[in-house]
Amino acid sequence: MTITPGLTVDIIIEYQQKIVLIKRKNDPFRNRYALPGGFVEIGETTEDAAQREAKEETGLDIDINELVGIYSDPARDPRRHTVSACYLASGSGTLSAGTDAADAGLFDLDQIPKLAFDHNRMISDAFGKFSVKKIGIVRSPAKEFIDRWDDVVSEIVLDREYTDALDGLDDFSHAVIVFFLHRVRGEVRMKTHPRGRADMPCIGIFALCTPRRPNPIGVTVVEIIRRDENLLVVKGLDAIDGTPVLDVKPYIPLQKAKVAEWVDRLFKGQ
Repeated sequence: MTITPGLTVDIIIEYQQKIVLIKRKNDPFRNRYALPGGFVEIGETTEDAAQREAKEETGLDIDINELVGIYSDPARDPRRHTVSACYLASGSGTLSAGTDAADAGLFDLDQIPKLAFDHNRMISDAFGKFSVKKIGIVRSPAKEFIDRWDDVVSEIVLDREYTDALDGLDDFSHAVIVFFLHRVRGEVRMKTHPRGRADMPCIGIFALCTPRRPNPIGVTVVEIIRRDENLLVVKGLDAIDGTPVLDVKPYIPLQKAKVAEWVDRLFKGQ
């Protein structure tokens, strides 16, 4: 018998100019705040399930405004693999906690606590949206993430419309590549050890090059090997095959840089 993921819905409800959160009564994440939501029942659309779950857990009627996104990380729910459709909705009626919620409350957007599951990400996606356009793609022998990228030779294949935009770049020895880390999964921790090494200091992710970041954007200085029309061959790009490219810039070193002591240790293999 084939086992398939469970289908769920989560709802970001705007009510009285605040966000509705429920405090979970049961495991997992007992006593932690979360978005209202639950499993889709047989015969329901996801929109119908969202309206039902919102009513059951908050007492509110909702008007769905938009689909925020589909969330399918196999690790998002510790019980089993679930796929969730998250909706942004407007609420009306009287707020009251349902039978499976310990509490229901209203929160300003800038006062949202750490939530259960991936609900912080859903809220961030709903209210922090902006658009970027992929300009090309990485072709690399690296199909998965590796520890050392220094000798990896990759091709950056830009969309044809950007061919002329590369004119003059081959006058530089190095370039800055900006790319989207489309395959990065897992929890974003504010502090961690470089490459998971316990012998290294535990420091903030903004002092690290870890791919697990609030915004999974990669920025890397690479050596330019050659340029051929819309193709740029580079060395040292830490991006796997298929990575979307967002921007290309010349690297212009203007200042002598200082690095932390642990960086020297790491690259010397100590």
